[in-house]
Amino acid sequence: MGNVVRLVDGHLVYDGLLSSKEKASIDEILNALQEEIPTIEADLEEEYEQSVWYKYNLGLVLAQLLEKYQISISERRRFWDEIKNLATKEERRRDEGANSVTRSFYQQCYILSQQDKEVVEKLTWRQWQDIFDRVGNREDERIFQWIKQQTGKIREDDWREFEKALHLYLKNKDTSVFDDEDLFSIYDSIMLMCKKWREQFKVFSEDHPKSAKIKTKGTWAKKYYAVCFEKKKAVRSKVVTVEMCSEAFSELMDRQ
Repeated sequence: MGNVVRLVDGHLVYDGLLSSKEKASIDEILNALQEEIPTIEADLEEEYEQSVWYKYNLGLVLAQLLEKYQISISERRRFWDEIKNLATKEERRRDEGANSVTRSFYQQCYILSQQDKEVVEKLTWRQWQDIFDRVGNREDERIFQWIKQQTGKIREDDWREFEKALHLYLKNKDTSVFDDEDLFSIYDSIMLMCKKWREQFKVFSEDHPKSAKIKTKGTWAKKYYAVCFEKKKAVRSKVVTVEMCSEAFSELMDRQ
């Protein structure tokens, strides 16, 4: 499918100079998508509502379409856009960006479908979108193995903070130098750091309800993560400890 179409003022516009045979082939694919996609999405929503399993199973269907229509990696974003603009009846309001394939709803469903079910069930769809959006955080695919090992579902507030802290940690880092045990220990310690932030900030908010720091929680969270990582680096430790978390929080938050 080397030539893809766009919808301009309600009319199909073909990219490039196409023969009648090529146009017929593209029309055949579009007609199939327009007929199949709404039915598939409706059936999946009836069975799974808008849960993560809706997206997972939709991704399995999309994987079949990529193979059936021989869509190359370079053509995927445009193929997803065709489904979004020309086939689906669902309204996707989220800003996917004009050029980034990673933010495409259908691309993210496809990536999700490539994971083990034991991994998928650990996170909500919103949490999966967080990690799909932050490409650097999942560049080392072993993070999916780490997620699989977690006991039960991961809290949404902990996950949001984990994603932020992990992004900060990974700047100029090459995690390929770590074996699985060391890498998973690092992930564990970052999650510990985030949980301690949540717990300590809750107490701080109750003890200092009028503090201006409550309104700028996100800013102080980033400072806290940075101090924790500085303390880890100072003692040449691979992981952040509970003591480091407590010290970092006290140094930043106890000063009024």
